Amino acid sequence: MKEITSVKLGFNKKAEVVVITDVDMKDEDDIDSLFLCFFTILHPPLRFSLLTSGCLSAKLAEVLNQEEETMNGLLRQNPELYAALIQQHTEALLASGVERSKIVLENEKNAQEASGILASMLKNGYYIQKTRYHFPASETQKQEQQVDIASLSTAFKAMSEICKRWDDTKLREELP
Repeated sequence: MKEITSVKLGFNKKAEVVVITDVDMKDEDDIDSLFLCFFTILHPPLRFSLLTSGCLSAKLAEVLNQEEETMNGLLRQNPELYAALIQQHTEALLASGVERSKIVLENEKNAQEASGILASMLKNGYYIQKTRYHFPASETQKQEQQVDIASLSTAFKAMSEICKRWDDTKLREELP
């Protein structure tokens, strides 16, 4: 992957959360297509954010003190192990994440919008990830998947509570 160029967060007609991502690939043989999406609450200012981290082969190589080509080889030969390493080092990989979308929790309208996004994901148990991979010399490839958030439901419920309490001064004092 060369870079993530655009990320849009919204709803479809069924009120499902949809994340649409555009990714520029290095070349036609580039297999490093994975990236991380992470929903969180950040401050200051208090906001609901979507972060992404791409170029995972290069970043994982750095974390593991390996060559990027070694990580690409692992991805080709043992994708399960590669995925396990990504999962094991998610926190380190997200340290270089980029904030792509944010809703500043400064008024009731914004707080309701953020709460609605979280409520939809909690109700459905997923969000829809649509990715468009742009290759320099070939057709754009599209991929769509449902991303299960069941393991994140506790964190999403906590974020929803923060959104509901957006104007609580005690809440802002409690945040690290």
